[in-house]
Amino acid sequence: MASVFLQRADVLDTMVDLLRQQAARFGDRTAFVYLDDLAGEQSISFRQLDLEAKAIAVHLRARVQPGDCALLVYPAGLEFISAFFGCLYAGVVAVPATYPKPRRPLPRMASIARDSRSTVALTTRQTLDTMDMSQQDDVVAAMQWLATDEVVVEGARDWSPPVVEQDTLAFLQYTSGSTSDPKGVMVSHGNLLANLEAIRKSFGIEVDHTGREQIATGVFWLPAYHDMGLIGGILTPLYVGGRSVLMAPAAFLQKPLRWLEAIDQFQATISGAPNFAYEYCVKRTTPEERAGLDFSSWQLAFCGAEPIRAETVRHFTQAFAVSNFRPDAFYPCYGLAENTLLAAGSEHRREPTILRVDRASLAAGEVKVALNGSVDSVQELVGCGTAAAEHRVEITHPLTGEMCPEDVVGEIVLQGPSVAKGYFGRAEEINRNFRARVHGIEGTFLSTGDLGFFHDGELFVTGRLKDVIIIRGRNHYPQDIESTAESAHESLMPGAAFCVHVGEEETLVVVNQVDRQLDKSEYPNVVAAIRRAIADVHELEAQTVVLIRQSSLPITSSGKVQRSLTRDQHIEGSLRVVHEWTAPARPKAAGPANRSQQNGSAGRNLQITGDVFGVEQTAERIEAWLEEWLVDRVGLDPAEILRDKPFAEFGVDSLTAVELSHELEQEFGVPLPPIVAWNYPTPAALSRYLAEQSIAADEEPASQSDEPSASDEDFEAMLSEIEGMSDEEAQRLLDSE
Repeated sequence: MASVFLQRADVLDTMVDLLRQQAARFGDRTAFVYLDDLAGEQSISFRQLDLEAKAIAVHLRARVQPGDCALLVYPAGLEFISAFFGCLYAGVVAVPATYPKPRRPLPRMASIARDSRSTVALTTRQTLDTMDMSQQDDVVAAMQWLATDEVVVEGARDWSPPVVEQDTLAFLQYTSGSTSDPKGVMVSHGNLLANLEAIRKSFGIEVDHTGREQIATGVFWLPAYHDMGLIGGILTPLYVGGRSVLMAPAAFLQKPLRWLEAIDQFQATISGAPNFAYEYCVKRTTPEERAGLDFSSWQLAFCGAEPIRAETVRHFTQAFAVSNFRPDAFYPCYGLAENTLLAAGSEHRREPTILRVDRASLAAGEVKVALNGSVDSVQELVGCGTAAAEHRVEITHPLTGEMCPEDVVGEIVLQGPSVAKGYFGRAEEINRNFRARVHGIEGTFLSTGDLGFFHDGELFVTGRLKDVIIIRGRNHYPQDIESTAESAHESLMPGAAFCVHVGEEETLVVVNQVDRQLDKSEYPNVVAAIRRAIADVHELEAQTVVLIRQSSLPITSSGKVQRSLTRDQHIEGSLRVVHEWTAPARPKAAGPANRSQQNGSAGRNLQITGDVFGVEQTAERIEAWLEEWLVDRVGLDPAEILRDKPFAEFGVDSLTAVELSHELEQEFGVPLPPIVAWNYPTPAALSRYLAEQSIAADEEPASQSDEPSASDEDFEAMLSEIEGMSDEEAQRLLDSE
């Protein structure tokens, strides 16, 4: 690592040129190490990798034509790397695929094979022996399956360089499918080399031109079929002449200390993972274990592939300070497969930027820095730096293509040599996603589908355009709701938030994994905690809460939540549910006058005021009215209504709370602010407050309540909810004000 970049002295046109050059330069120096708990360390040199790639290429050329696609189906290990370069050395398009589970159908692999039109699949002999082809899709069973670990290296003598150029397709990176079906991103040799150089410059890595000193060591556990695992963990170390130490994803997930110990043992300078992995390390290590680690060599800990949480940055840096982890080593970055990998990154050796913004303004698409404010009203965002070298990042309005000014949320669009050629076999989506125009700028841009903004020249990513939850005209980012839900109870694990249509309305569904050790009798309490937290923080009602088995949430290879797939499985009933709660169907809300007639009363005509009853008796009468209101308006079973239970747990969100305030005014003749149900959040607290105000109003008719009235900000917040409502809902809200 160094702050002064060394420019490459060589000119590389293809990835074939890269490996051949490194093999000639570094020879028998170790390129990759694989850590296997059973077999011990395995390694391969630059020269050996070059020979194995040539031998596999010769083997492939006897079966497929240049430009054909070949599926790569490998367990964690070094065999994948040889096969990947074997495809490149043959002029064949590599298609990394997920590793199959033994003797089970492989629907995702079948989908990739069909989409890529692959006729051959490369794997290991052990994998072939565990696959039951009778259970597989016809496309998978019909492919030629080749065990590359049985290819003899002597075949390398018959290899000749393929006819490939910078624009030649190198591999298909199938997207994780977190918001749609997987699509094959067409990454060329030129795309790869451009992004590898962008990564090198962004990370501040020197290139070893001499071959005498190994200047960089990385430790990685991400799967090779994932773009961060392949490009960040395998190709970047090869590009700079470094060494990459690899381990299986399962080894990390089973015991994250293994990753950390390897960083210490091999004195790694670079390592990285998605956000969840850093939080996982904090939760799954002890202070004693951390004290035994030394991260003095760890100069860059990149974090990407999913929203980066400020609390994760703090938790990890604080927890591992005892391990000599430096805060300025944490490196937030932003990337995606459609841009090969890296799109933007922070300045290395600088502590991450954490920006506190007003949550409500952010939901409306504007950024207001919050110097003060409660946890509920403030959102913390982590900066992802600036565009990579030779690339451009802009924020545009998703519909008009106009550039957004700073502190305005829009779609992130990218331009530069790393932008891939498009989606394989999908011309329409290529035109839509890879040919976007930005007013006032020449050339085309990649529409990422991600939302973000610039603040002081730094990029902040706020969420996915397709994943945004829109309720009552307000944008809510699912990852924020998921974070709130997960933190609501100690037994909860990561989950997914999304909307489903119920009648004419969009309703919020929250799915969460729950610790398998939790007693079933606690499930209702967990649901209540989730609903209360979401109502408190986001002013939303979770109308369905689903608790599912631990480790059963659909996620991608890098740990991203597959929200669309989770939604589909919820709808079709295939989630591994241990407990589910759904709000009962609500009757259409009656107006105040109608409700009084239905109840046979007219509020103060019930003589509940202090000239007849004291505070305690008045409060009891109000509680009885509230119970009837909750049964009628929210559709609750009377047995569910407890006097000290928060309204949020009854499903009273912001709009319903405003309606309640209005009807209480009509019923009891006491002026109330729209937010009274938030200030007195239980039936008991609200009833007592109303009783006291009612008696005070009888004794001193001209006196004013100490309760603050709705401010302009409160009114503006309510007006912002009107967008997207039906005419009837909007009129009810305005009438209540």
